[in-house]
Amino acid sequence: MEVQSKYQERIYKYSEVCVFRKTKELFGGLSNMASGFPIKINGKHILTSEALYQACRFPHLPDVQKKIINEKSPMTAKMVSKPFRNNSRPDWDNVRIDIMYWCLKVKLAQNFITFGQLLETTFDKPIVEDSSKDAFWGAVQDKKNPSELKGVNALGRLLMKLRQEYNSANRFHLLFVEPLSLPNFLIFDEQIQVVDERQSFIENLYKHWRVTPINLSPNILKKDIPKNGPTKIEELSVNEIPSILAEPETKIETIKSTKPKGKKKREKVKQPELGLT
Repeated sequence: MEVQSKYQERIYKYSEVCVFRKTKELFGGLSNMASGFPIKINGKHILTSEALYQACRFPHLPDVQKKIINEKSPMTAKMVSKPFRNNSRPDWDNVRIDIMYWCLKVKLAQNFITFGQLLETTFDKPIVEDSSKDAFWGAVQDKKNPSELKGVNALGRLLMKLRQEYNSANRFHLLFVEPLSLPNFLIFDEQIQVVDERQSFIENLYKHWRVTPINLSPNILKKDIPKNGPTKIEELSVNEIPSILAEPETKIETIKSTKPKGKKKREKVKQPELGLT
C-alpha cells in the first residue's frame, strides 16, 4: 500500500462522506467499474469508463486497445491490460490524472441526466472510493481506527471537481468535451475527436419534458415533433428546467485533513499536486 510521496493523503470519516466500493451500492455508479454508463469515442462503443481509461494507456498498441474494449466485464478489461503495463505510453505517470478526468467528463457528457443526478445525490459531501488496497485512487480503512479512511483518494477528488463544475452556472458546457492536448491521444490508430452531446441532450429534453434550454436552439427538434403533439416548443431558461435537472447551489466540500484541531480550513476541490487545474 505504498503511495507516492508527492501526492498528499487525506483522512476521511466514514460517517461524513459518500463512499463507493461495490457498483450495486448507493453510490456505486461513481465507480469506473459501474455498468449503465456507456461511452462512444470516434463512433466506437465502450461499455465503461474503466475500459476507456485502460485503453488510453496504449495509444501505440491498437490491438491491445481492442482487446480491452471488447471485454464485456470492466474488471476483465482491467486485467487484460496488466500484462502490457510495462509498455504503457512513456508519459503515463504524468498524464494519468488528466486522462482519468477526461474519461469522467466523457462519462458525464454521454450520460448527462443519469450520472449528473447521481452526482447531485452526494450534495456537498466528500466523495471517497473505499478500497481494500489502493491508497492512490481511493482510500483504505485505517486498521488502528476503523471509522476512518486514509489515502490520496484521487478518483474521489476528481469526482468532487466534476461535481463542482456540474453544479455551476456553466453545467451545460460539460456536454462538450475536447480531446486532451497530448501527443498520440489515439484510439485504434485514430486521433480522438471532440465529444459533443449538445444536440442529443436537447432532443432528450424535448422527448421527456417537451422543453429545451432557452440558450440552445430548438430548431433541430422540429423534425421530431409528433403530429398530435404541441405546435410550439415551450422554451424555458436553464434555471427553470424541472425536477431531475434542478439543483441547489452547493458549497465546496470540506475534506478532513491531518492538521490538528483549531487549524482546519476549507479546501477547494482543486488540488494542484494532482493536476486538477
